[in-house]
Amino acid sequence: MTTRRALLPLILGFALAATACGLPAAPGARAALKRPAVTRSLGRTMPADYYAPVANMSGPALLQGLNQLVGPHRDLGYDGARDVMFADVDDLDGDDTVACVYIGRALDNVRDRASAFRNGAGLNAEHTWPQSKGAEGSAKADLHHLFPSDVKANSTRGSYPFGEVARVEWAEGGSQLGDNGSGRRVFEPRMDQRGDTARALLYFFTVYGVTGGPDLENFRLEEPTIKRWHEQDPPTTDEKLRNDAVFAVQGNRNPYIDHPEYVARVGGFMQAGAALNARVSKRRPR
Repeated sequence: MTTRRALLPLILGFALAATACGLPAAPGARAALKRPAVTRSLGRTMPADYYAPVANMSGPALLQGLNQLVGPHRDLGYDGARDVMFADVDDLDGDDTVACVYIGRALDNVRDRASAFRNGAGLNAEHTWPQSKGAEGSAKADLHHLFPSDVKANSTRGSYPFGEVARVEWAEGGSQLGDNGSGRRVFEPRMDQRGDTARALLYFFTVYGVTGGPDLENFRLEEPTIKRWHEQDPPTTDEKLRNDAVFAVQGNRNPYIDHPEYVARVGGFMQAGAALNARVSKRRPR
């Protein structure tokens, strides 16, 4: 099992070169309403000209430009990504305490995926874009959309789309599951995670959805709501430092954390993606 001590050289070396409600509190667990404040960053500094190639773009061109800029990245593998996430990316203050992004349950003595999971009584890795909707291959291990989540909360969310709940069936720590105003079952994250969730989904669509690979059923429903969440819950210092830490190990960034204005400049993501796919289809030989 990879330990935190073994992970630190990996992270720092790459920097220099290139995810229980309803469960009783286990030893080492404590309640938390907010994630611990970040006090340090293991990320490397973003080059000043990182976004220069897309500086004057908008609409489908910007979406395509961002796809080409932030799409290529180092695939850590699923086990490696979870170890790094629990050991450092979501423990930037270095106290071995990691909290669920949905219900706020914090667990102490977390150093890797095994010490987080605790045989199903602890934390799991939440795929903001569900695996069943196309988070496969390198996308399954992409830390820009993986977050620590209480095992039961993670199971409760399942593969439901994100949205605003009108009729609550489950609620814990500010997150809830139920039907929206149209009767569709949706999952609504707690307030301080909504913007993070929105930017993770927009990133995923930018990197993987432009080519039409993943299932876009959820995203089609989510887009108007998550763009509103993006505006209501802008990037925090914690989220920016997390972006730096992921950059250190994957070599790419979430552009909507660095430049929140890019969301408005792209405009309709589904529409822009369809336009890009139409262009590709025209170029294919018949």
